[in-house]
Amino acid sequence: MRRFALLAAFGCSALVGQWTVAKNSHFEVYSQTGGETAQRAFFWFEQLRAFFQQESLLGGGFGDQGQHALRVICFRETEYERYRSRPAADSYYVVDGTREYIVMAAPRSTVFGIAAHEYAHHHVLQASGLKLPACLNEGLAEFYSTLRVIKGGFELGGDLPARTQTLRRKKWLPVDELLNFEPKTTAGAEIFYAESWAMADMLVTAPPYAAHFRELVSEFSGGANAVQAFRKVYGKSLDEVAKDLESWAGQPRSARVVLSRSSELAPPDTSELSTRQANSLLAEVSVVSGHLDQARSQYEELLREAPNDPDVRAALGAIALHQGNRDEALAQWRQALSNDVKDAELCYRYALLAEEAGSGAPVVKAALERAVALSPGFDDARYKLALLESDSGEYRSAVDQLRAMPVPAGARRFAYWTAMASALTELDERDEAQEAARQAMKAAKTEPDRLLAMRMAYMAATDLKVRFATDSQGHSQVVTTRVQHGATDWNPFIEPSDDMRRAVGKLAEVLCKAGKLTGFRLRAADGPVIVEVPDPLHVLMRNSPSEFFCGRTQEKTVEADYAVVSEGGRTRNILRGMTFQ
Repeated sequence: MRRFALLAAFGCSALVGQWTVAKNSHFEVYSQTGGETAQRAFFWFEQLRAFFQQESLLGGGFGDQGQHALRVICFRETEYERYRSRPAADSYYVVDGTREYIVMAAPRSTVFGIAAHEYAHHHVLQASGLKLPACLNEGLAEFYSTLRVIKGGFELGGDLPARTQTLRRKKWLPVDELLNFEPKTTAGAEIFYAESWAMADMLVTAPPYAAHFRELVSEFSGGANAVQAFRKVYGKSLDEVAKDLESWAGQPRSARVVLSRSSELAPPDTSELSTRQANSLLAEVSVVSGHLDQARSQYEELLREAPNDPDVRAALGAIALHQGNRDEALAQWRQALSNDVKDAELCYRYALLAEEAGSGAPVVKAALERAVALSPGFDDARYKLALLESDSGEYRSAVDQLRAMPVPAGARRFAYWTAMASALTELDERDEAQEAARQAMKAAKTEPDRLLAMRMAYMAATDLKVRFATDSQGHSQVVTTRVQHGATDWNPFIEPSDDMRRAVGKLAEVLCKAGKLTGFRLRAADGPVIVEVPDPLHVLMRNSPSEFFCGRTQEKTVEADYAVVSEGGRTRNILRGMTFQ
């Protein structure tokens, strides 16, 4: 998904020169107009970052650890036209995957405010995850656009003349409409942005409101609506807020907030790009600006120069996929992997696309293993690999992959524990499997999920066995069932409908008819017991002699398990199992 926003260009001089980059772990500033320009823009952005690191208006300083460096691309004005995202966009902000870009034309001024607006809006407020009305998101970004870097620190607040003029000329939106306005169209946009700025300015600087602004942010983030939030935090209705806002907007204002800078900024690493690096950068910008045909041509030219470049193959595959050509994307990415691409995300995407296209498990597995090898913390790839290993019967490897990643949060937590329970059950590690099933029950959010987790626990606690049963026609058949894991007394010849009894006594006689075994007579404590053996192959004998001889026998203590069967008014004792002591 891409999102775009206007950004006023700044910091690029009219000098003609080679592409230069000034960078550190936070920013990569590319300039087509010389190293001095790249460094000046770089320091502007670092000052912005330093400000938001100590700014606590929203309840804590801004942190961007673990994020990719923000890329700032500064063109000569004549060259920028080919990379404009929209006709009216002299500059723009775009997110492509996990990478953020600011692309700009040559400047018409060095005003820092709009850069502060966009950095605050997209790189800070949206990244914070706060759930604020659109007017507060936009209004706070406008408020931050008043930021000025002064000697030794920062100055914040003051008038925005263009917004003030709009408030004087235009009819205002009612406050309840302002707080629910979605700026998706141009209709009403001008007064919306002006009024949003006035609202944010009042909330963060007017004494009756500023002291409780964090509480208001917390209420909105907790799901409260505007009426509830303002009533709870300020004890005011929206009509009362509207009167305060009108009064506040008519007052003169000047910069009021000053924050100090704690230390000097470290200089960036600055270097000139080679021709190939510059052409690769331009192709990348063509992609993020939406000029895919142009990007394809640029990457194909790069490929002619270096046919085995895996990164170019990767980019061509991504363009093909975006344009709906899945077969070409698969072919380009396959070649990128063959050329030893170092992009773990690409390996993962290739695995998904290959699986969808019906490629065999070895192909998908190899791509996932490459992704995990390149990025051991790539949990999406590791989890997918674990499922693939489990489906292939490689249960030990599946468990190893699952244990190598942190237990996920959210919806995947339940799936993680069920996958773990299943693989451990197959490995006969039953205690661990039952614990995994219990964790799945804790993570279950729906009744079907809870039932599945209970079934996983049952599977872990039992073994699949076969038993004999008699159907409605009187025919014996083999059916499956589950018994307690580790049970040593399982008898497959005991049928579900059997009325089972047990006799303990001395084996007195082997009963035969026409030379064939038909049963046994036991001397039990309560008297003699005769058990029949209709089919010697359907009796479980434990510790028994290798053969029996008809007639009286040397008495041995036995336990006989038999089913009491009533047929035609006659009761028969059918032997199911006998254990010799």
